[in-house]
Amino acid sequence: MKFDADVESKSLFLQTFTYSSIGMALVSLDGQWMKVNQSFCDLIGYTEDELLSRTFRDLTHPEDLEAERDYMQQLLEGKIESYQMRKRYILKQGRVVWVLLNVSLIRDDYRRPLYFLSQVQDITALKRSESLLIESERKLTEELLRNSEKLTIAGQLAAGIAHEIRNPLTSLKGFLQLIKKGPDYKTEYLDIMETELDRIEVIVNELLLLAKPTDCKYEEKDVKALLQNVITLLETQALIHNVQILTAFTPGVTIYCDENQMKQVFINLMKNAIESMPGGGKLLIEVKKKRELAVIRFIDQGHGIPKEKLKQIGSPFYSTKEDGNGLGLMVSYNIIENHRGNIDVASEVGVGSTFTVSLPIYTPTRLHPAFH
Repeated sequence: MKFDADVESKSLFLQTFTYSSIGMALVSLDGQWMKVNQSFCDLIGYTEDELLSRTFRDLTHPEDLEAERDYMQQLLEGKIESYQMRKRYILKQGRVVWVLLNVSLIRDDYRRPLYFLSQVQDITALKRSESLLIESERKLTEELLRNSEKLTIAGQLAAGIAHEIRNPLTSLKGFLQLIKKGPDYKTEYLDIMETELDRIEVIVNELLLLAKPTDCKYEEKDVKALLQNVITLLETQALIHNVQILTAFTPGVTIYCDENQMKQVFINLMKNAIESMPGGGKLLIEVKKKRELAVIRFIDQGHGIPKEKLKQIGSPFYSTKEDGNGLGLMVSYNIIENHRGNIDVASEVGVGSTFTVSLPIYTPTRLHPAFH
């Protein structure tokens, strides 16, 4: 009776193995294919005869081999009863498929290992869907982070605007109250009030530049000519501050820019440099070519900026000047970024600061790819 039961059990297993809709395989202890069903052949693209001359290692993706060897060793040592893993098979045509693999170790009546029983399901479509979902979640997370950063910046900007405008408004309100008390007000009250209104106007105008930039008119411009125009404008201010402007220009350096915006950047950087030297000094302006970049340096002998404050340069309403609002530099950073360039700052307290503007060089035969 026991014999009949064993035969029936083996027959049932063979039918299940043969007609299963999922791939099934018997693998020897050394990794050789012993028997595979048709579903497995359909999945892998090899016939049974072709597979029986190969090992599981021949079809397994190299990046998955080590993990599977480790699982098989644990099975043989009796540490685990079975294992499940996601792995890749390399098909006969060279294409790669993802499968869900379930493996158990078949033993004899004396618990001696005989062979591995593998069950394989194609999960390539599932992996593709998971990858798309992960990518979608990544993009969503990035978008949420960007929006969060925008809200943070908007909040900081709003707080800065409120602070900067509240101060002159407080002064105006105070002087208006004094004027309302009687006719014996001093004329200088009106002068101070006018100054405070001018201050508000400057802040609002610079904010408008950030919020609604003017239409740019890009043209080929010589950097030396642009800087010389700006130097002419600021020569008087430099003389008043006892600042000597020195230049070291490499000739023929051209950029593709909006002339007025670029002059605005150079004016901001030169004015800051001049005002950083109240006791006088030298301002060196250099223009050089570095590969495909025009490199413009403004090197002053001012009081310098502490290292811990360098990261704040270019932030709204941060300035090392007592009456500064930081918007001029922020506008400058924004303009240079729109011109596909960048501004770097190096500074040492008591020695001075160097503001370096790097911009793509324009050549008549080829427009820099950043502007396409």
